[in-house]
Amino acid sequence: MGDLHAGSLAARRVIAGASGFLVTAVAVVTLGFLASGEQRGLPLWFHAMAWWSAALTVVLALAAPLLNERVLRAGAGAAVASYLAVVALFPVAAEAGQVDRMPWLLTASSAGVAAALVAAGPGLGWVTVALAAVAGVVYRLRFGGFDLDGVVNDAHALLTAAVICALGGFVLSSGRGLDAAAAARREAGERESAERGRLAARTRTAALVHDEVLATLSLAASAVAVPLDRLAAQARRAALMVTRLSHEESEDSWPLEAALAREARRHDALFAARVEGPVQVSDPVREAIVGACRQALGNAVRHAEDASRTVTLTVHDATIEVVVADEGAGFEVSDIAADRLGIRHSIVGRMARVNGGSAEVQSGHGKGTRVVLRYRPDPGPEMDAAAEGRPRGRALVLLAAGFVALQVLCAVAAALAAPESWARQAVLLAVVLLATPLMWSVRWATPSWPRAAAITAVVVGGTVGAVWTAPFSYGPLWPVVALAFFLVVLALRGRTGTAMGGALLIAVVIAARGVLDGAPVGQTVQLAARPTVIVVVAVAMLLVVARMRRRIAALHREAVIAAENESWSRAARVELSRRTDELVQTVVPLMERIGAARPASEQQRREYAAWEGRLRDELRAGGLSREPLRSAVGAARGRGVDVVLLDDSGEVVDEQVLVAVLAWMTAAVGEARRDVVGRLHPPHRAMQASIAVDGRVSLFDGALTVPPPVPR
Repeated sequence: MGDLHAGSLAARRVIAGASGFLVTAVAVVTLGFLASGEQRGLPLWFHAMAWWSAALTVVLALAAPLLNERVLRAGAGAAVASYLAVVALFPVAAEAGQVDRMPWLLTASSAGVAAALVAAGPGLGWVTVALAAVAGVVYRLRFGGFDLDGVVNDAHALLTAAVICALGGFVLSSGRGLDAAAAARREAGERESAERGRLAARTRTAALVHDEVLATLSLAASAVAVPLDRLAAQARRAALMVTRLSHEESEDSWPLEAALAREARRHDALFAARVEGPVQVSDPVREAIVGACRQALGNAVRHAEDASRTVTLTVHDATIEVVVADEGAGFEVSDIAADRLGIRHSIVGRMARVNGGSAEVQSGHGKGTRVVLRYRPDPGPEMDAAAEGRPRGRALVLLAAGFVALQVLCAVAAALAAPESWARQAVLLAVVLLATPLMWSVRWATPSWPRAAAITAVVVGGTVGAVWTAPFSYGPLWPVVALAFFLVVLALRGRTGTAMGGALLIAVVIAARGVLDGAPVGQTVQLAARPTVIVVVAVAMLLVVARMRRRIAALHREAVIAAENESWSRAARVELSRRTDELVQTVVPLMERIGAARPASEQQRREYAAWEGRLRDELRAGGLSREPLRSAVGAARGRGVDVVLLDDSGEVVDEQVLVAVLAWMTAAVGEARRDVVGRLHPPHRAMQASIAVDGRVSLFDGALTVPPPVPR
């Protein structure tokens, strides 16, 4: 039936994949440092711990698609623990080795933060961010590295980890939102489908009563001479159809096209289908379409007699249309009485009870008849409506404030390290800070293409200015990473292509400067890594999340539809069995008596007429034809009270509301002396039901009854 926790699992798998990518990027940069002879001096056991932590994270990322949520979270917890152990044991390793500067590896906390998100969510993620930041400050003060490069590196490492934590929190929230929406829709859908299943069963029995039983009773009660053998044959057929009703094969098990073709064959009609792709509909929809088609064909057989009949199925752009046509004499549609049960209940009502369903009768004298059944899936609320498509909220506000504070810190540190560069640092800081309001103005909406291009131009222009005016080192080039975060915001706002293009241009600018200066390849890779990796990870996560949302929403819809179908079928079977048992006890004996082909006495004719009227009343009563109201109506009629019940709701009525209405009407009918008219109102009415008892009208709105003394 589907896993209604699939969204949460998929979200954790996405973040685990990001964690593996981040730790791989850290490993590549670390290998570059080691190859150039930097960041050595730590003992072998510490390197082994660090590489073990990295390997565990990568293996977890690769195995994530195969793991269930419990195992995935446990594995991520082990990865976080190994990362924190590496951070905690660094002082021991530094004392045992020869370390004159805290290694860059220890500041790359993004992978550990992502693993923490997988293990326990944003809470542990933010704790990991804070621990890494505090450890960085403490270790630099004790073991060296509290210079411009160290300050800029740690500031941007902290900001990168915070962005990963905020983005990962959004991913988890998105997955949980999908799961919660699916669970809510499943619960509501099961309730509604159960009621629609009961309605379908009532409609099915009502159609049989109308088509076979009422016609037989009407003829049997008539004083007009009717051939006894034909009347008896019709009565026997009606009795047989009633007794077989609960055992008949349901149309649910047949594909829609096959079920319609079968009905066409049964009624000697030609069948044609123009179908684009597979026809997939739920059980309630299939039953409604096939049942309405059967009724329309039955009407054509009775009224158009030997005229040719056709059934045409057309499926185009998710819309299903079934046309039942005959070339009979036709009739004026405007002349159809409102209480014409065959059309009202078995065709129009049947289709109207399905969300997205409708039926239309087209005819005219000498023009034949067309019954058009249409169904277009009701999109309803999307499964993923509970989770916004992009991150927003306090996390982004805090990130923006932290971004400004950290960039000011970087600019001040750069100016203090090289007092002669204070003017340049002021200009670069101004570029960053002036661009910040531009980014903040698009925080909740997708920026237009001109605005996105302008932001990208500011980012690339600022990068060019920084790269070609500052020393080719990480600290002096702090604006490059700062400006890269603007591209992350563009990606979050839906401009992923523009963000990736900007990141590529940043990498090209840095590489060009490195080649012209003859800088070591490792240094160039290090300078280009963080700004590009930040953007690539953000874009990749957003794209994967978008795909995840579509996939998980589809899985949830399948699970919900399966649950609705099961609920519908179960309720339909129970209701069909109940109604069939009632007909077997009441109607079948009458049909068997008529089927004996013996002349009816005057008393028997009156009995047939009374039953015909009672059954016709019950068809009009619809959902009101239930206990305890049915017994109260019978007792009132026994006292000579004229009772009329009308179900004009036209759709599913909430079961709790209907039970309350039945109890309310039962009490009112018990006090009647002359006449009663009870009615379920159409859905657009403020009051859900009304009842007129001996000229006094009372209204029901679900919470209270309003009994104004309104004369008839």
